[in-house]
Amino acid sequence: MMKKKRNYIALKNKEEQLSNLEFNIKKNAKEWVRQNEGYKIHSKDTYQSPRISSEIPDCSMPLTFDHYNFCSLSCLYCFAYFFKSNNPAIKEHSLKAVDPNKIIKALEGNPKNKRGELLYKHFFSKEFLIHWGGMADPFCNFEKVNKIGYPIMEALGDLNYPCLFSFKGPSIRNSEYLKLFDKYKKQSNFAFQISIITNSDKMSKNIEIGVPPTSKRIETLKILSDMGYFTILRLRPFIIGISDEGLEDLLHRSLEAGIQGVSMEFFALDARANIGMKERYSWLSKFMGIDDLMKYFKDLSPSERGGYMRLNRLIKEPFVKKVYKFCIKNNLVFGCSDPDFKELCTSGSCCGMPDYYPKNPKLENWTHNQLTYHIKEMRKAYHKENGKKLITLTFNDVYPINESTSYLEDIELTNDHVAVTSMTNTERYHHSYRTILQKHWNNLNSPGNPRNYFHGKLMPFKLDEEGNLIYRYKEDEYEQIWKEEGISLIK
Repeated sequence: MMKKKRNYIALKNKEEQLSNLEFNIKKNAKEWVRQNEGYKIHSKDTYQSPRISSEIPDCSMPLTFDHYNFCSLSCLYCFAYFFKSNNPAIKEHSLKAVDPNKIIKALEGNPKNKRGELLYKHFFSKEFLIHWGGMADPFCNFEKVNKIGYPIMEALGDLNYPCLFSFKGPSIRNSEYLKLFDKYKKQSNFAFQISIITNSDKMSKNIEIGVPPTSKRIETLKILSDMGYFTILRLRPFIIGISDEGLEDLLHRSLEAGIQGVSMEFFALDARANIGMKERYSWLSKFMGIDDLMKYFKDLSPSERGGYMRLNRLIKEPFVKKVYKFCIKNNLVFGCSDPDFKELCTSGSCCGMPDYYPKNPKLENWTHNQLTYHIKEMRKAYHKENGKKLITLTFNDVYPINESTSYLEDIELTNDHVAVTSMTNTERYHHSYRTILQKHWNNLNSPGNPRNYFHGKLMPFKLDEEGNLIYRYKEDEYEQIWKEEGISLIK
């Protein structure tokens, strides 16, 4: 009897803790959104962007752009919140923005500073596809008030310059932005990926505070698709226990809204989470049906990937299978930003951008010099040969020295990479993106090494004449099972 009473008391205490946690998290999240409603910048040209992404090893669009330094939205899984809340040098309430005139001048070929000259030389002169929306949302409430992005969007339209917007914010539905995108719809130089993590409006309101519910975002997809733009369902982060509920319905609703691609990536957890982030994780775990989220990820994530914990392939496989089959059946681009199952991408861009887009070939202008493109090609080659041919990959296959990869050699651009934070000033001037990539390529203890990053999908085979590792494609059990079920692996 006493044991039952103790269990009852423990359960009640846990319920009360969760209730208090829910109240505090929602209160703080809503307060963040309210504080940032109508928040104006004090001066332009205080934030440096575009920048080169640190995800350059497997990123098709390493030129990433944010016009504000943070976001007015308050998604409880936000990885940008984690990075910024863990960095004491960042004052989140100091809103910074780019100077749109400097960005436009650089795009037009008249850069006014050294940074603009570098961007024009390596990217803008080649009309390299810009990815707008990395650490902030291009259409959050800051844009509604400050309109820093509007003149840049207009300039991109006037120049017929290619740009992919990654967003979920509400400002795009304001009439001036819809009119702007309607104006340039015939040239189709813009593409849009909208982040949606759940089919349920109620669930999205619980987790993504200050963001339009799922149904509104699907409406936005349809508006942009009806204009003739290439649109993508950004199923990221895919949170098992949340995103899988109603997944089939969400895919069909998005298809009816006119999407041409799906990009997915599973929720990952950083072991360095601070107190604020751990509270958010506790709240998420309630909806996921997990008692201890940190333990869950530690137990089920490959240790060779380091402190950034990603669940193993076996757990993810049924959800990837469902989305992949849906895309193949409906002739959609399938993109997987998760290192697990990245080999299944049907284009070389894990964001779901097309390999071939005759409507405006400029949208194809993303780089093939990254691992997503090559692991996709290796998978196709392997299965076309029915596994009878050894498929290998060298460092110079992925990162050759030529005009298209000039940004990998530019020492000044290396300061964009997170790796330089642990380097001395002298070391910085001896390293380019290419030397950083090479270091991880050959270090089997590095989480960024291809073997570890892809969890054994690429395996060391031998050394080339320069002493760099050569990797071979390794078939997984799921591939044999899928083929027996009639699922194509050569798309």
